[in-house]
Amino acid sequence: MTRLDGARPVAVLYTGGTFGMVTTPRGLAPDPHLREQIESLVERMNTGGSAPTWTYETTARAIDSAELQPGSMAELADGIREIVDAQHPAGIVVIHGTDTMAYSAAFAAFALADVDVPVVFTGAQVPLGMPGSDAPDNFAQAFAAASEGTPAGTWIAFGGHLLPAVRATKRSSRSLDAFAASRPLAPGSSGAPSELTAALTRAPGRDAPRIGLVKVSPGLTGGQLAAALTECPAGVVLECYGSGTAPMTAGGLTEVVRAGVDGGSIVLAITQCADGAVDFGRYAVGSLLADAGAVAGGDMTPESALGKLAALRRTDLSPEQVRALLRQNILGEREDAPTS
Repeated sequence: MTRLDGARPVAVLYTGGTFGMVTTPRGLAPDPHLREQIESLVERMNTGGSAPTWTYETTARAIDSAELQPGSMAELADGIREIVDAQHPAGIVVIHGTDTMAYSAAFAAFALADVDVPVVFTGAQVPLGMPGSDAPDNFAQAFAAASEGTPAGTWIAFGGHLLPAVRATKRSSRSLDAFAASRPLAPGSSGAPSELTAALTRAPGRDAPRIGLVKVSPGLTGGQLAAALTECPAGVVLECYGSGTAPMTAGGLTEVVRAGVDGGSIVLAITQCADGAVDFGRYAVGSLLADAGAVAGGDMTPESALGKLAALRRTDLSPEQVRALLRQNILGEREDAPTS
């Protein structure tokens, strides 16, 4: 630990990913031992003043983020909460793989909605130490964001941009400018209400639910959706056409959605479109989805919808309470379609 007496540190949490990968006979793999390299990066940011105050932690195992599972996201959020409680840091930098960073950061945003420090995810497209690596610049940006007055919440620092996790998505597998937030934070966010704040403090250690993502396409059947709900009984995000439509009659989805909701599952409907929001009342087929019990997800991204639903269902709140919270704009994650 590198720490100055009386100073609030920036906590650095390494989870794996391209940032710290090394070459192996089978391709790039995460290096579990990155402390010395991180220390060197922090020293580069010392421009003559006092050395930055920081601490270093790692998850139990450094992974390629493609291996991320719901339990991994829950353990990461719990680990961040433990660091906040133990160290009272100015902020936290989470070094994470890029493939699932937007999913993991979105889950953390909602699972840590009651935490009052900035949590800044970052990573790299080119590993640290390799020619052309973007790791040093991304780390420096994330470290600065975690220590220099960034509002509390969960962020992604990448390619020179600081993006709200609840709006971010990975847009490129090649460009160093790999992440974007095409939609700004939605206005009128309420913050975490008291019942959610209390439930989140009781959530650490609880099993993380597996939430499904089903993309509506021509030919989707009720049987396919039923299989997803069987595998993911806590809930499914249904990525619909346009303003929230799907083959409710032709595909036999109506009864499947209704049966799932009656059985305690949650079906959260979002749009496949890059612009616009779910508006069940616009078309009759959308009204069928609403009547079956689906929740309209506004203009949430798939990553944010999955993260919010998973984080809320991990708590001890009832399905009815979760549905009500899904309809609220808590962190700027959703904006509804304009009313006519």
